Amino acid sequence: MLTQDEVEHFRTFGFVVRRQIFSADDMAGLTGEFDDVLAEARGYEPFDGRQRQSVQPFVERRKLLTDVVADDRIYLPLQQLLGEGFVWVGSDGNLYVGDTEWHGDRFQGTDGDHLPWDYESIKVVFYFDPVRADTGCLRVIPGSQRQEMGDRLEFMWRLGGPRRAKPFGLDPEDVPCAALESDPGDVVFFSQGMAHASFGGGAGRRMLALSLMPAPRSEEQVAFLRRAYERMTFSLRPSDKWVGHENPRIRGMIEPLLALGFETIEA
Repeated sequence: MLTQDEVEHFRTFGFVVRRQIFSADDMAGLTGEFDDVLAEARGYEPFDGRQRQSVQPFVERRKLLTDVVADDRIYLPLQQLLGEGFVWVGSDGNLYVGDTEWHGDRFQGTDGDHLPWDYESIKVVFYFDPVRADTGCLRVIPGSQRQEMGDRLEFMWRLGGPRRAKPFGLDPEDVPCAALESDPGDVVFFSQGMAHASFGGGAGRRMLALSLMPAPRSEEQVAFLRRAYERMTFSLRPSDKWVGHENPRIRGMIEPLLALGFETIEA
């Protein structure tokens, strides 16, 4: 469970980092499964480090990884932040290469459609290697999950790549931000719509991300989910392995999507 201070921190700044909530033994098991899923997707060829490898869906492919989603250390904080009945958006496992420029994940399409500002979306991030400000940790701009700040910053990822222009006259890595340095066992919860980036990391940085949203509670939110579903290849499509899952927490995350008629995906 999050403390009240942690909840208020998230509500105000858009993120909270929970330190060492998974033990070394926990992380050893999760790391082995994480590495194996990515290796399997490469046909067990070595990772060449030339470009990012990303696999979706991800945790749905292994029982131990699926169990993390319903673990009290992840599920209960999400319940506090998203409320009862939150829904599964998807998961991805990544080996990152190079910088990730400033952007916000609001399901933006070419028509400019994006997540309504009053509809929270949370990403839960695990790093399997130590990451620091200059070695690729997640950077966020606190408060940019709110519309006034978010609208002011959205131009940064509409410039054709911040490396081609200096936002506010600054190099992208010098934009004021919070650097969420992390060690294996830490977990980062952040608002998916806020401005975030990473700089200075080497090839093969290992990161697992889970994305979740509140159950839709208005016609506008349902309509947005339907539009987002039509644009996405993997997101908002429950794993066929999770239909009728023995864990009621897992079932509860996907049943609202199935009720909307969203198709399952093979994982």
